[in-house]
Amino acid sequence: MTHRSNSEIVLDVLDAVEARDVERLGALYHPEIEFNWPPSLPYGGTHRGADVSTMSYRFAGVWAPLQPTEAERRMDPIVVAASGDDVIVRYTWKGRDSAGRSIAADTLAHYEVRDGKLARARMYHYDLTGLLDFLSAAKP
Repeated sequence: MTHRSNSEIVLDVLDAVEARDVERLGALYHPEIEFNWPPSLPYGGTHRGADVSTMSYRFAGVWAPLQPTEAERRMDPIVVAASGDDVIVRYTWKGRDSAGRSIAADTLAHYEVRDGKLARARMYHYDLTGLLDFLSAAKP
């Protein structure tokens, strides 16, 4: 078995998000997975274990109509730091509504890998207010 770095595991997770590959994501998640989103987002808050499925469903309900093409789903992730179990990644979250409004929101995310799987994710949006404004006015 080939050893994969924690950075490679995180980038695999982000690639699966871009591809909307739910089966692959499930295989990459640690049994004790935890997501931390800003509470003001429609899928916000802290979600652990089985609650991640509910969060993922809400997340997909918001973003699937706003990211219909590969271009909108592409995040262009860059690992900016990695130490031990921790990996910090910068990426751009994109979307376009049916009225043609678009967003490209820079995000910094802190990931923790444990036992070769993603155990924790915490997202920090540079312009959370702009992201919330886009989502509240977006027309699917």
